[in-house]
Amino acid sequence: MSSNALSNGFMLLEVLIALALFGMSAVFLVEGVGLVSKEIVNRKNFRDLEGDLVWIRAQVFEQTDYEKMEDGGDIQALTMGEVRWETEIEMTEVLDVFRVSLTLVYDGNDEFEVEGGEKTYVMYLFRPTWSKNSDFATERGRLLDEKRKQMEQMREDRRRL
Repeated sequence: MSSNALSNGFMLLEVLIALALFGMSAVFLVEGVGLVSKEIVNRKNFRDLEGDLVWIRAQVFEQTDYEKMEDGGDIQALTMGEVRWETEIEMTEVLDVFRVSLTLVYDGNDEFEVEGGEKTYVMYLFRPTWSKNSDFATERGRLLDEKRKQMEQMREDRRRL
């Protein structure tokens, strides 16, 4: 064979290496597209889940009756399924500010690939509609008296200086 015949074409080894490289790049490309599409679905489900959580919190805090807030309840959500909510309400040392622990227990939803679980939020609310309940009247009166005494003490301290 002359050297001219060898330079006119590709060797079998070169063709096999080129095909292997092409095959590997095609596999990685398809796998990458699959991962991206899966991530898009996961983000959409996460957005739907977060939207449901915001909606549920809004529904809970629309309650105007303290007893209903304390008893809790059930809400049907689109992506989370049946959601059981409970609250724990405490007065803080700051007048008319309440610490509310909201616990959501949900079943999940196979259609949206949401597993059941539990989420807890702690929020501070200023003068919620249910704060005028008689359970808080005594405590509120005590806090008001304490604040008045503190203010009088501060005034006396300033006069002395």
